[in-house]
Amino acid sequence: MKKCLNFLGLLMLSLGVSSCNNTSSIEYTHYEESTINFTDNSDPNNKEFNHSLYYRNDLIQDMGDPMMIYEDGYFYAYGTYDTTKIFAFRSKDLTNWENMGACFTPELESWSKTNIWAPDLQKFGDTWYLYYTAQKFEDNGKSYCQIGVATSDNPLGPFKQVTGVNGNGENIDLGTPNFYWKGHTILDQNVFLDDDGQYYMYFSFDTRDSVDPNYNTGQAEIYGVKMIDPVTWDLSTLTRILAPGYQKITDTTRTIEWETWSPSFAGNMECLEGPYMIKKNGKYILTYCANSYVDTEYAVGYAISDNPLTGFYKPNDTYLENMLLGVPGQTGTYINTRYLGFQTGTGHASICKVGDEYMFAYHAHYNRDKWGAHEDIYGDKATYRALAVDYLYFDSEGMPYTNGPTWSLVRLPSEVSGYKNIALETEIKVDGEVVSNLNDNYTNRAFNTSEENRELNLDSGTHVIEINLEKETSVKAVNIYNSYDYTKKIDYINQIDFGNNNGVTNILFNSNYVNNETKFVFPHSAFNVELEEEINTSRIVIEIESQKDFALGEIEILGR
Repeated sequence: MKKCLNFLGLLMLSLGVSSCNNTSSIEYTHYEESTINFTDNSDPNNKEFNHSLYYRNDLIQDMGDPMMIYEDGYFYAYGTYDTTKIFAFRSKDLTNWENMGACFTPELESWSKTNIWAPDLQKFGDTWYLYYTAQKFEDNGKSYCQIGVATSDNPLGPFKQVTGVNGNGENIDLGTPNFYWKGHTILDQNVFLDDDGQYYMYFSFDTRDSVDPNYNTGQAEIYGVKMIDPVTWDLSTLTRILAPGYQKITDTTRTIEWETWSPSFAGNMECLEGPYMIKKNGKYILTYCANSYVDTEYAVGYAISDNPLTGFYKPNDTYLENMLLGVPGQTGTYINTRYLGFQTGTGHASICKVGDEYMFAYHAHYNRDKWGAHEDIYGDKATYRALAVDYLYFDSEGMPYTNGPTWSLVRLPSEVSGYKNIALETEIKVDGEVVSNLNDNYTNRAFNTSEENRELNLDSGTHVIEINLEKETSVKAVNIYNSYDYTKKIDYINQIDFGNNNGVTNILFNSNYVNNETKFVFPHSAFNVELEEEINTSRIVIEIESQKDFALGEIEILGR
């Protein structure tokens, strides 16, 4: 390739901008038409896709507050579905969910027969523990949410409420919650086992109706507690961990604005709920959701600490840095109006490890337009929630992020499909120069915010992208992610050359991934080129010609 990059050109490349269209010396085959069969998944009327390779968040499985695990080749999901019992759902592909029936039905003498919510399923040893929230009625007629636990030797149950003498020496019968904080509303529990064998429980505490006025802050907060064993807590270790809007629990001024966007509360209350804890690279990462679940702005955030109960802080150096997943703008803003019709109300997530990959299961409003509206379209589901799933990634500093919410084809985990994203393991060149932002597992989620732009910006003209694999590899699919900026999206890719006269041409973008009325490109949406037969290759070359400046977010190569 002729050197056409002067000092300014090199500077532009370092900023993710390519200014050189001289690609004449890059060797690849030009095709008049495709020489191999492929599916580009661009037909907006085609609702079918390869369920062994991709999934999509079509929001068809009714469920709130989802808990998802992966076990023995199946995804199992549990959630707020029938508030008198807990049902288990099972799937091989994150698309087709089978209702396996009630896995937990409280016994007649149980305290927990109404408002059974937010299950959390954990396996400790050979036993499965199902933690749940339910309504406990007191003798004075008042009721408070409390927490129970049931066990089984199978993730499908049947689960039976734990009774008998607990680790505190208390006799727990069917009429008593296993985790009973009388006169306080506690819910959305998550139990975590640390590396040293210590158990912890995290939950949301709605302080407003507490019998002890010393706790009443007028909001719902995240608390944690040590546990003596999987069915007993040590309430003496109760610790206040997170409060809505505050970067640290010791702060006196709110600086995390997105956690107080909920129009339903209008300053009368703020809310954090749905905590979930993982430990990664020695750091404790506590996810949670903020705002009201009926609002567009219901979203997932995270805080991080070196200690499982204290010292948590919410990263806030850049715009929405600690918002993991949600609508990145409040009601009435440019971006909020564009998410209407896409995905809203995304919250109460659980984290599911699938092989070496992490997935984020959350619920979104079944009604993509607005909660409670358009009953003529959505019927009684205008106020339903549905299960959705996206990946959870970690950057070089161990901080988590997602590319969601998504509503487009997403690759299935390698453990499920047998294919992994080999682009992460190789070098990508654009017009002969190495770039890093096309294989960093990151795509931007919203245009016209002050979030960092990590796309590759390209001038108008012809550009050639080379992916040189370390060795001959069997490739099944190529996913090329479009820009998140409506003005920089492209609708067409000229061709992909896999070598040895194997090429595909005329690759179109699925028009369902663009709202032309609001000028909104669905975040993390791609040109999906799925080969009918695997191809062995060590080099892939993509040619894109555009009459205007454009940008790309990411490239995935699915191979094995």
